[in-house]
Amino acid sequence: MSFNYEKNVHTEPGAEVAIFEAYLRERGLKLTQARRDLLNVIFSDHGHFTADDLYDRCRRAGLRVSKATLYRTLIILIDCKLLVDHDFGQDAKYFEHCYGHRHHDHMVCLACRGITEFRSEELERLQDHAAIELGFAPVRHSTTVFGVCAGCASGERGRQVLEEARRAVASSEAAVENQA
Repeated sequence: MSFNYEKNVHTEPGAEVAIFEAYLRERGLKLTQARRDLLNVIFSDHGHFTADDLYDRCRRAGLRVSKATLYRTLIILIDCKLLVDHDFGQDAKYFEHCYGHRHHDHMVCLACRGITEFRSEELERLQDHAAIELGFAPVRHSTTVFGVCAGCASGERGRQVLEEARRAVASSEAAVENQA
């Protein structure tokens, strides 16, 4: 069984600009140069990023975009379904563009903060089965597995994270047993 997948579905270049521009026009907003610059920077990379990462990328590219415009544009891009945001528990929201990308889930390393994408048809079937069994009509879902990646597992930080997790589970289980 393989969890690798082809993330990108081939889409027409520039389609996201047309979608974004139509979305803005419907709401009486304009595709300003700053918004266009942000869109180009966001869609030039297929990775996950924070607002601060995006701001830094814009600065390195010599683009002058205010943080207020950046944050407002991120919200608009989420609303028009070109971007999705994630809470990976790292004190910042992470974003990734979803237009032209297949659905996938994430594994987050608590030691190095690395994010690994994966897709599992078996997991998808189990979620569908659970929804049917519970009479639930799913619209979307997001699965995030938190743990330690293979590269960190034998290192000091990885071992520390795993030990802290083991202690937390043991403490929680003891509390449940004490209540019984």
